[in-house]
Amino acid sequence: MRYILPILLSSTLLVWLLYGTIDRDVIFYIDAHQDEQLKSIFEIITLIGDATWWIVGSAGLWIYYHIKKDRYKMVRARFMFVAIITSGLIVNLLKMLFGKARPDKLLDEQIYGFEWFVDFTQYSMHGFPSGHTTLAFTVATTLSFIAPRYTIYFLSIACMVAVSRVAVLYHYPTDIVAGAALGATVSILLYNLGKISFKKRADEQH
Repeated sequence: MRYILPILLSSTLLVWLLYGTIDRDVIFYIDAHQDEQLKSIFEIITLIGDATWWIVGSAGLWIYYHIKKDRYKMVRARFMFVAIITSGLIVNLLKMLFGKARPDKLLDEQIYGFEWFVDFTQYSMHGFPSGHTTLAFTVATTLSFIAPRYTIYFLSIACMVAVSRVAVLYHYPTDIVAGAALGATVSILLYNLGKISFKKRADEQH
């Protein structure tokens, strides 16, 4: 739990610093210096943040290990599934609450900023927070609890997904900062509130 307050405070400060001029300048720069080959790479990387495969995969593993009565692995799959679903529901509610315009609205119509309480059909006004980034950091954080020795790799991949969302002009820097904070916070909260332990008991090791 000790990580949550620093994450929220630092992300809030960063969003405040980036919002406005820096947000817009980053998008204008990327749009003006777009490299098609590099964009193609980022379009592949961004697919890692697609929630569908993670939801189906974690749910499938949860059911499979439940049937196999392998509690050790079942608990891990369930934790990831619940974290993904929870963060996904929260991020979609926040998208409709904040109604922040995506970069295409800036480039095509010179529209930037928040328009509170937009309905779920207005995709171009659902920029904040970034859903793919939220998913990436939710998964990275849950995997870091499950296999802490690989934390740096999990978080590095999540950062790549976050950067890709800006690189392909789907989000602003503020969107990915908020998404990263949300994904990590949800996973940490669920881990602590559920009093989850991934240490094998002696009787499970044989």
